[in-house]
Amino acid sequence: MMPTTLLFCAVALLGAGALPAAAQPLRAPDRMAIHEAAAAAAAAVRPAMYQQGREEQTDRQTRTLKLGPEGELVLGNVAGDITVTKGGGNEATIDIVKTARARSADEARQMLGLVDVTVSERNGRAEVRTVYPRGDDRSADRRQGDGRGGDWRERRRNTNVSVAYNVTAPAGTRLSVGSVSGTIKVTEIKGDLSISSVSGGVRIASAGRISAAKSVSGTVEILDTQVDGGIEAQSVSGNVILRKISARRVEAGSVSGDVALQDIKCERVEAHSVSGTIEYAGSLARNGRYELNSHSGSVRLSVEGNSGFELEANSFSGSVRSDLPLTGEDRDRDAAPHPGRRRTLRGVHGDGSAVVSITTFSGSVVVSKR
Repeated sequence: MMPTTLLFCAVALLGAGALPAAAQPLRAPDRMAIHEAAAAAAAAVRPAMYQQGREEQTDRQTRTLKLGPEGELVLGNVAGDITVTKGGGNEATIDIVKTARARSADEARQMLGLVDVTVSERNGRAEVRTVYPRGDDRSADRRQGDGRGGDWRERRRNTNVSVAYNVTAPAGTRLSVGSVSGTIKVTEIKGDLSISSVSGGVRIASAGRISAAKSVSGTVEILDTQVDGGIEAQSVSGNVILRKISARRVEAGSVSGDVALQDIKCERVEAHSVSGTIEYAGSLARNGRYELNSHSGSVRLSVEGNSGFELEANSFSGSVRSDLPLTGEDRDRDAAPHPGRRRTLRGVHGDGSAVVSITTFSGSVVVSKR
């Protein structure tokens, strides 16, 4: 099992929004602390949850929850994938598959009994939790016939059980889903979504409202989604990818991964990375504002259609180039990047109705037509 302090640290990084704002990049010690916590969290999970035993045993069960057309489902997992898709009617169906791996079939069957799935529901709200035995809990040993507690400490450390959830829910369901180690996929759910994983990817498609999509060490991907409000997507050491998105506001960031925004229709965009590249490909809204920032990665802006914009692009030690004509152009005209000297390009393309601000410390900047 993951040490409690590491688990809380990793979850706190997700919940507290530990990633930097575009205008406030993390200091080096902060970045190091985040990377160390993410690495420790992932390392602590893998040996216990995914070591390969010679024998495997599974337990399957199905639960039906009466959520109503716009109910709420809270799902928390430790190790295992979670898939949520749109279903018919007013009920949610949850297929739960526990898988244990051990040196023998008997030992694997005993492990299955150590991990519980608790389900509670009331007034259109349901909570589903995966519960592993605590390090000081001997009751599970008693349930397995060891009245003395015997080797309970060793067995807690080696509870090699994963739990996978396959959920179908009404389209209007509000979802709050979190996992320590495992991929989370949500498709065609239009209620408010808050999705997070510590060591696993997050993939959301055809959503209606997204409060947050976050991972510590996995890729965050949002596809084919139209929302009235904003979208926040963050990862610490994974990529962040948004494709075919329509929203009023998008904030996407990673510490050591790339950020790719493609086919975006949005009035306000903030994309930032500490050591990854930033790519924005799409139209620019009239009176929209677009801030693209990386510390040591390149930034590429590919403008679709006849969007006009006012540009300010800066790089401390990289090149800055616009393939689109700019009026009132003002630039540092050094032929090559000059370490220690800031390079700036300012100008207006078309009607200048949108504002674009691009900043990178040691990467290049390219503005082009899509």
